Amino acid sequence: MNNTKNTICRILFLVVVLFSQNLLAAGKLRVAVMPVEGGNGISSSLKEAVRLDLESQLVKSGKVDVLDRDKLKRLSEEMKLSLEGVIDPATMQELGKVTGVSVFLFPRITSAWSQVKRERIPLVNEDEVLVQAGFQLALKLVETETSRILASEKARGSYFLKRMESEGGIPSRGAALASARSRAMEQAGSIILTALYPVKVAHYNANSGVVTLNRGRDALKVGQKLKVFSVGEAIIDPDTGEQLGSDEEQIGLIQITETRSKLSRASILKGRVEVGAICR
Repeated sequence: MNNTKNTICRILFLVVVLFSQNLLAAGKLRVAVMPVEGGNGISSSLKEAVRLDLESQLVKSGKVDVLDRDKLKRLSEEMKLSLEGVIDPATMQELGKVTGVSVFLFPRITSAWSQVKRERIPLVNEDEVLVQAGFQLALKLVETETSRILASEKARGSYFLKRMESEGGIPSRGAALASARSRAMEQAGSIILTALYPVKVAHYNANSGVVTLNRGRDALKVGQKLKVFSVGEAIIDPDTGEQLGSDEEQIGLIQITETRSKLSRASILKGRVEVGAICR
C-alpha cells in the first residue's frame, strides 16, 4: 500500500513539474545553475554567494528562466540522481525532460584573493596604502539535449587602490574582494547571455537609419563597433543530425550610439543591416 502511495506521489510530482514547464510558452530558455566548485581555501559560503549572484544576473536580464535550486534538488532525489553526476549526458537529458532545462551552467571559482600593503614614506612620515584584490570564475555552459558546450570562458574582476593613509576611505581586504567579485559577476552575466542570445538586430528604421539591438548595457558600450552578419542555411552533421552552425556573410558595420537596460541603438557605418542579423 505504501509503495503504491509513493508511486502515485512521485507521478503527481512529475506531472506538476511538467505542467509548470509548459507554462514557459513565452520561449525563454530555462537555465539550471549548478553548485559552484572551488579549490582549497574557497569557503562554502563564498560558493553559495557566487551561485546566488549568478542567478541574480540571469533573472535581472529578463531573458531566461532560472530553475529553482531546491526544485532541482528535490527532482534529483525523486529520480534517484546525484547532482554531482549531472554532467553525464544521459543524466542531463533525463533531468532536462522533467524540468524544461535547456542549458546547465557549471561555475568554478579559480581565484579569489586580496591584500593590503603599507609602505612608510619618510618625507611625510605616514604610510602609503596599497589595496588589491582579484576574482576569477570559470564558466561552462552545456546544452541539455546534445551535451554540446556552448561556452567555456572565464570571468574576471579586479580592484586596485593606492593612497596615503591620511586621505582615508581605505577599504578592508573583504570589501576589496567583494568589489572584484562584483565586477567578475557582471562580466559572467554578459558571457552567459551572449552565449545563449547573440547580439542581433531587433529592428531597423530605414527613415532615421537607427538600428535597434536586442542587448543592452550588460553587453555593449557606446562607441563600440560591431560587424553585421546575415545568417544563411543551417549546416547539419549528416551522421548525427546535429546543427553545427550556419552559413554567415558579413553585410555591414555598425557603431553603438546608445545603451539601455535591455536594448541598444546603433548607426550604420558601412553596408546594410537586416532584422535577425547577428552582430559581433
